Amino acid sequence: MIVKFICEDGYEAEKLSSIFSIQKDDTLFVTEVVKVIKNELIVKLKDGSHHSILFKDQNNALMLKKTFTDLSLTKKKVISTYYTGNEMVIDLQ
Repeated sequence: MIVKFICEDGYEAEKLSSIFSIQKDDTLFVTEVVKVIKNELIVKLKDGSHHSILFKDQNNALMLKKTFTDLSLTKKKVISTYYTGNEMVIDLQ
């Protein structure tokens, strides 16, 4: 399953792609979606730091929050992530 998100710009797409990529221990670096504020998503990482990702609009931010919740509640796994321009793609299994 492929899920696409449109970020505010290429920098945000690159940041999102790296944050959601699979780590060596087959887990995500993101541990929690803290909140959505309009088109901004705040995430908590394994190292305890918080980061924001800016999206084109609030719908994209909410869609990523839903995708992360689905990943947490199901056995779906991230296979790969990549970005092109301001678009970031997550390939789920």
